[in-house]
Amino acid sequence: MPSPWCGSIAWLLDLFPERVTERSTVEWDRAGERVDAVSALLYDDLIIDETRSGTPDPEQAAALLATKALEAGVDRFVDGEELNELLARIEFASEHAAVVKIDVESALRELCFGIRSFRELKNAAASLISILEQRANAKLLSDVAPSRIRLPGGRLTKVRYDTAKPPWIASRLQDFFGMRETPRIACGQVPLIIHLLAPNQRPVQTTTDLAGFWERLYPQVRRELSRRYPKHKWPENPCA
Repeated sequence: MPSPWCGSIAWLLDLFPERVTERSTVEWDRAGERVDAVSALLYDDLIIDETRSGTPDPEQAAALLATKALEAGVDRFVDGEELNELLARIEFASEHAAVVKIDVESALRELCFGIRSFRELKNAAASLISILEQRANAKLLSDVAPSRIRLPGGRLTKVRYDTAKPPWIASRLQDFFGMRETPRIACGQVPLIIHLLAPNQRPVQTTTDLAGFWERLYPQVRRELSRRYPKHKWPENPCA
């Protein structure tokens, strides 16, 4: 929109050049969810002309974009469940090894450098989980708090991490045939909670003592499940 001062700018510059200043800044375009470069001409503190065009200062743009992104919430740009599970995993690992706790806000701010919109940040944040893993020492994190473990049948099952709760896994009972002892992580210090599932994926038993389950509870479970699922194998000695 043309400034009502357009016709007066020239004579103001002629008569009062010391009172006319130029200012370049950045502003947030709420509708476009982006940072705009704003150039303004001021007579004292009064704006007499303003334009929104050009490339904004990268540091100012990054700072404003990061502020708006954090106000919107990190979940807007990355899978919140995946991020929370990674943070819980890192928290668990840091209790057992020199895994570095990471700063999500700092990492998000760094992703904002060189871009200026939520759309661009959404694309950039696709690498955020990987970046956070690397900062936490990805190899050590994998050794101490693996994201998955392989069961005797070859299946990879996900290790679940929840804040202030022990890590756990869930898989069909048959997937544990051949595994006598409870799998452990954190260099053998922490047994996983095992959720043993029936063929219909419903829980049969939860335990941290797999050997005890085979000895004391499996015979009864075997009788019940073999009647309900006769097509599945139910060996008397599942660890043979």
